Amino acid sequence: NATNALFLGGRGGTGKTQTVEDMLHAAGMSDGEGYYKITGSATPTGIYRLLFQNRKEILLFDDSDSALVDQEGRNLFKAASDTKKTRKISWMKGGKNFVAPEDYDEESDDDTLPRSFDFTGKIIFISNLPLNKLDPDGALRTRGYVINIDPTNEEIYDFMDKIADKINLDVNYPLSKKDRMEVVDILRARKIGDKTANLRSLVRGLNTRAGVELSGGSAEEWKKFVKMFA
Repeated sequence: NATNALFLGGRGGTGKTQTVEDMLHAAGMSDGEGYYKITGSATPTGIYRLLFQNRKEILLFDDSDSALVDQEGRNLFKAASDTKKTRKISWMKGGKNFVAPEDYDEESDDDTLPRSFDFTGKIIFISNLPLNKLDPDGALRTRGYVINIDPTNEEIYDFMDKIADKINLDVNYPLSKKDRMEVVDILRARKIGDKTANLRSLVRGLNTRAGVELSGGSAEEWKKFVKMFA
């Protein structure tokens, strides 16, 4: 309740989405029950509709960077993330699908929307944009929390050490904590560019080892595949 909006930016593959959803699930929520998750691109009119349809809920935007590129979309997020408990959201452009608030029929099954409505929900926006592109004019920072997540490769690998034994595998094959740490060591030893390590490589690496061993493959085989493809 400390803020109406949280914007998370920075490099991808750092577990931003998983961390946020874990926290929401720990609070007893799930997608469609307590929060609504939107993945991918969204037009300004689409954003307006989503805000209206979920005006009392938490909206989780994931990988929807295009929604902030368009100025009309940014304006909607500015209005929705204001510090007031109740925020008025408006859409004054033309269109037969938009009607005056007093003419809007909640029971109607048509596609109309009111030109304005009260919004009491909250926004969580997860992006891979750097801070200067996520919030170029600083407007979002004056409304909600804007956090830039940009760890080094070593910080990513250190985090892998902590979570490797908690990752569920796609195949029904057991990997001990020692087995999983060996996968992290293989990933850590690779020569890759600065700030290119990501948690997805850990998931792929663990599943690669499990899959190779399940099919009777050797240690040499899974190590080769992890180095090349994880």
